[in-house]
Amino acid sequence: MAVSADPVHIPADDAPLMERIQANAKLAMKRMQVPPEQILDLVSQLGIMFETGLNLSAALEVLERQAGTPHLSVFVGDIRRCVEEGLPLSQAMGRHPWAFSPVALALVRAGEMTGDLGTMLRKVSEFMERDIGTKKKVRGALAYPAFMAILAVCVIIFLLVNVFPKFADLFKDAEKLPGPTKMFMNLSDFMSAHGTWLLPTALLGVIVSLTLIKSRKGREIFDPIWLKAPAFGNLIKAVAISRSFHVLGVMLNAGLNVLEALRLAADVAGNNEYKKLWNQCRMDVEQGGDISASLMDNPLVPPTETAMVSLGERSGTLPEVLDKITKHHEKKVDGAIKAFVGVIEPAMTIIMGAVVALIVSSLIMPMFSLSSALRG
Repeated sequence: MAVSADPVHIPADDAPLMERIQANAKLAMKRMQVPPEQILDLVSQLGIMFETGLNLSAALEVLERQAGTPHLSVFVGDIRRCVEEGLPLSQAMGRHPWAFSPVALALVRAGEMTGDLGTMLRKVSEFMERDIGTKKKVRGALAYPAFMAILAVCVIIFLLVNVFPKFADLFKDAEKLPGPTKMFMNLSDFMSAHGTWLLPTALLGVIVSLTLIKSRKGREIFDPIWLKAPAFGNLIKAVAISRSFHVLGVMLNAGLNVLEALRLAADVAGNNEYKKLWNQCRMDVEQGGDISASLMDNPLVPPTETAMVSLGERSGTLPEVLDKITKHHEKKVDGAIKAFVGVIEPAMTIIMGAVVALIVSSLIMPMFSLSSALRG
């Protein structure tokens, strides 16, 4: 089956909702066809071959031939054809924004400008490896609560669809049913009557909700709330600081100007509040200020980190300082993940147990009432 190599159009935040949903579906499909780990291997091997003296077109041809999947082969082939047509590698990679972040493209552009593309490709692979590792840690932390939530929903649906209808005849002669029992009986009847379209409607509702939450307006509303959430907020802060400071240090080490580095730090922060912080910092620097002065007294960045940035600016060792801050916050990410899991596991267990207990008790209470009436 032929695989399209056309670049996926990423709509603006003010685009129609259905257009954004379709674009997100295409992006998800592309990332399933060519996962980030394969792209990381591709960049790593390309950098090694380029540094050993193989020209770019030949290196890409080798990678295309040895690609393990048809999707990866078409993906690499599109980049190779663009390079052979005269486009710089950064522009060829830029045709696939779902695969290469703005940071990766900026590093490749810097390598093309300085003539040190091999070194920059190595930096891109290091950045991607760290970024993929961080995302895996966060997804791992969210896997348990997601599993418990899905399990709870499945148990509730099973009880409502398969158990409650069997008690309907038993309870129909009861003069008065408890409130929870009546509510669950009505919900059971509704699900039995409309179950065929209920699941797809619920899935569509989840997709629409996630799309709206990820929109510009949704991020403005929800991102400050996530930061204040118990345990989860600390995890978001640790990840945002680690990613932003890492990108800032990598960009400055690569020779990019500080304004471009700050713009990219804002892009990768992952939270709208941190994005606004770095954008404000960029405007302050543009007007002659210091990075540390913009971060001073801001609750989003710990005072110790701000003091270290100030020291780095004064001593001319800012990239090295930023690297130390990044490594420190990577450890904080691990600690935040453990704290989050430590809070969410018992909470999800208690919530699930309480819901199931409420459903079961709503069946048992009327049965006690009926047995008491029969004895009377």
